[in-house]
Amino acid sequence: MAVTDTIDAASVVPRTEAQIQRRYRLISVAITVVILGLWEIVPALGLVNPIILPQFSKVVWALGTLVIQDFFLQHFTVTLTEILLGFVLGTAIGLALGIALAVWPAVKQVTYPFVVGFQAIPKIVFAPLFIAWFGFDQTSKVVMAIVIAFFPVLINTMVGLESVPQDAKKLMRSLRATPLQTFWKVSLPHALPIIFAGVKAALTFAVIGAIVGEFVGASEGLGYLLDLYNNQLQIDRVFAVIVVLAAIGALGYFLLEWLDRKLIFWREDENR
Repeated sequence: MAVTDTIDAASVVPRTEAQIQRRYRLISVAITVVILGLWEIVPALGLVNPIILPQFSKVVWALGTLVIQDFFLQHFTVTLTEILLGFVLGTAIGLALGIALAVWPAVKQVTYPFVVGFQAIPKIVFAPLFIAWFGFDQTSKVVMAIVIAFFPVLINTMVGLESVPQDAKKLMRSLRATPLQTFWKVSLPHALPIIFAGVKAALTFAVIGAIVGEFVGASEGLGYLLDLYNNQLQIDRVFAVIVVLAAIGALGYFLLEWLDRKLIFWREDENR
């Protein structure tokens, strides 16, 4: 009898957790429906000027008509390329600098004040300079995305590597492991969850960098379309482009979240 009760109790827990997760999803869906309903009703009742906030249905219609245009794929590809290049290069630079600052204290003492000082500068002020230095093509936008995206990776890499327990390092030294072996087998696995958090933030920052660069000076890209439609007061198309940019950021983030779960399988996560 006791064994049966134990089995039944164990089988109830997963169902309860599943029910809680399902409830949360239903609440999220309900909130989304309410927001979209208000978005549709408020402009229709004249409570908000359509120039400020067009109806949701008009935004959906504008999005549908926009994505089927011949020019849209070209602008979409340009911006997506800038985002991906800025994200990949910014992540690589941030990872390399973060490892250098964490592994070699002398490098941190010399360079870290310059890194912090550079980060304190609002990055948008560099956009006109990058246009002057690299021209109006994609290079200036990629550089802008790199400049904005690299810092969270750098900080998270440095913090993650510096948070490795000293007992683990002492154990590796007692086993006569080389510094490189200690790095690969202890330090990096311990720091990867923190590093991946910075990588996910870098993706959203790369989107911001590419769009800011296109705002300042561009003849193609989603940022160019956003600025063009805003000047023409086609606010429904402005929201349509914003939806596309949000989709790029969200899909990229969820892809990184999936990679996070697959690659860092040893991490303990209370939410899973």
